[in-house]
Amino acid sequence: AKMAVDMELRKAFSDLQMKMVDTQNQMRISDGQINAMMVEKKKTELAISEVSSVPEDAKMYESVGRMFVLEPKATVMKNLEAQHKLTDTKIKELEAKKLYLEKSVKSSEENLREMVLQRRK
Repeated sequence: AKMAVDMELRKAFSDLQMKMVDTQNQMRISDGQINAMMVEKKKTELAISEVSSVPEDAKMYESVGRMFVLEPKATVMKNLEAQHKLTDTKIKELEAKKLYLEKSVKSSEENLREMVLQRRK
């Protein structure tokens, strides 16, 4: 009976370790995505500041796929601000996901610790 319990513990321990490794990989991916979104946000902020300093009647072009379309300044600004808001939302979502993953890793670590302690008894 003791050997069966030992094998059960070993399997649970192995499963938890795999879950932790997987979660840590997901956290690294989230970090990369957050960094990419931060870069995107900075680019949009720079574009907003550049466009806002241009006169209202200036000709402006926006890229649509592989072509450029003539747009009034107000439309360009509106689109840039929408892009900025979208990037912000994505960053918040990714940070919330990362927080969830961090809690999951902590929970797994605690479970592993408990298993080790119970095994020693």
